[in-house]
Amino acid sequence: MKILTWNLARPKKFDELVLAKILEFNADILILTETNKFVNPGKEYSFVATKILEKGLDGINYQIGENRTTIWTKYKINKQFNTCDKFTNVCAELETPIGLLRIYGTIIGVFGGIGERFKLDLNNQILDFEYLCTEKVFCIGGDFNVTFSGRAYPSHEARKKLNAVFEKLKLTNLTSEIENNVDHIVLSKSFLDNKKISIQTWNHDKKLSDHIGICITIE
Repeated sequence: MKILTWNLARPKKFDELVLAKILEFNADILILTETNKFVNPGKEYSFVATKILEKGLDGINYQIGENRTTIWTKYKINKQFNTCDKFTNVCAELETPIGLLRIYGTIIGVFGGIGERFKLDLNNQILDFEYLCTEKVFCIGGDFNVTFSGRAYPSHEARKKLNAVFEKLKLTNLTSEIENNVDHIVLSKSFLDNKKISIQTWNHDKKLSDHIGICITIE
């Protein structure tokens, strides 16, 4: 199984290089953030997505078709769940070869890891994690606006809060050791038992987006 996450930095038009890079990994699950409805990996995938952003929402001049988070998947989508912010996070249950997987795609902090909005998003999403993860195999992916290795951004407190809830819910942050990185994939420890994990990253020169991309392979 391959799970990919990438923040596309609000693309203004279709970019063949961005789509080609996404398709290069042939991932089973894609968690794309700061994306647009024209970023479409093809008929092999179905999707759940946050609401299309209205121009002027949160004081931002959004362009036609922009949305914050889309989960694309080759697996059957059983159902979708309500989350704390219909414009920012989305959650669905997938039928995978390893079993049912409840997956939550998100951005924590619409304006980055600063200010009251980040704190509100963080606290509300932690409540989502605790509600949706109960007795279920769970995955959280997307742009957390928090580093877990290297310089502490936005703060040690934010890092500590997320680490605490991951420990409480028996989740493993597979991307925690990528220094100065804010995009992450977190999975239930039970889902990873006796599995081999490998990680690929790209876009280190930040030419295709202002974030690196990450693909996790679980074997």
